[in-house]
Amino acid sequence: MSEDAQPAAPSVKKFGRDRYKPGAYSLDLSSVVDIPLKVNGEPSTFAEAYDKLKGAQVGKRLTFGRYKYAAETGDIELECDWTISSIMDKLVDLNRRGIDAYAVTWFYFGHDWSIDRDQSYSFFAVHQGKIVDEDCHFNAEEPLVLLQKKDDKPIWHTEPLLDAAWERYCYRKFYTETVTGQLMVLRPDEPILYNFERPQPEGHDSLRNAGLITLLKVYDLLWVVASLLVAIAFPSLRLYAAAFALLLTLKVLLRIWASRKFFQ
Repeated sequence: MSEDAQPAAPSVKKFGRDRYKPGAYSLDLSSVVDIPLKVNGEPSTFAEAYDKLKGAQVGKRLTFGRYKYAAETGDIELECDWTISSIMDKLVDLNRRGIDAYAVTWFYFGHDWSIDRDQSYSFFAVHQGKIVDEDCHFNAEEPLVLLQKKDDKPIWHTEPLLDAAWERYCYRKFYTETVTGQLMVLRPDEPILYNFERPQPEGHDSLRNAGLITLLKVYDLLWVVASLLVAIAFPSLRLYAAAFALLLTLKVLLRIWASRKFFQ
């Protein structure tokens, strides 16, 4: 192996090609902390590089496999696979804005794929009740650094209920207050929206009401027909059946008049 060759990275679990469940995810770097890389040409690890890069600016690519960051102590050049750099960029960007990445909660909302069979997963990030990143992508080849943790034995009865309410609150905030969320709602292919009901098209309620009124009219007309058949089949009841049919006919006419606005 030459001096410039990068050390082989250990096998790590990736985001892969499985669909993710909606809900809250937290950061877990246990799979990448020991991944070898180079910092300014010297052997290092992901954890050591991340510690040095806290507060640095987001990296810019120089040559293949090399990424440069501007830090207070000077430029830091990182040599690693693009998937590792992608994870590092996301963390560095949060730290640059004064946000502790471990205090951020990510919420899954969708996935995408390319003509080259690449796949990515979309999350929005929440910190202290605010959405700090409305569209954070993780490629299928990137190390899996987000985990969905569930407390199987909560101490308090309301803990899982409050967690569920918090997730609903965050999703509704995303779909109503961010551009990315609103675009998800308006997309013509109608992707799945989590903890959020897609608004019905204008006129949907009117059409539903018109359909109900039509159904009631048909129901009343059937009774009119039934009354006339009784009048024909039982001459002794003809007078009563005819009167009943007349009342039902008047009811249908009144319903038609009252519902005329739905059919204008």
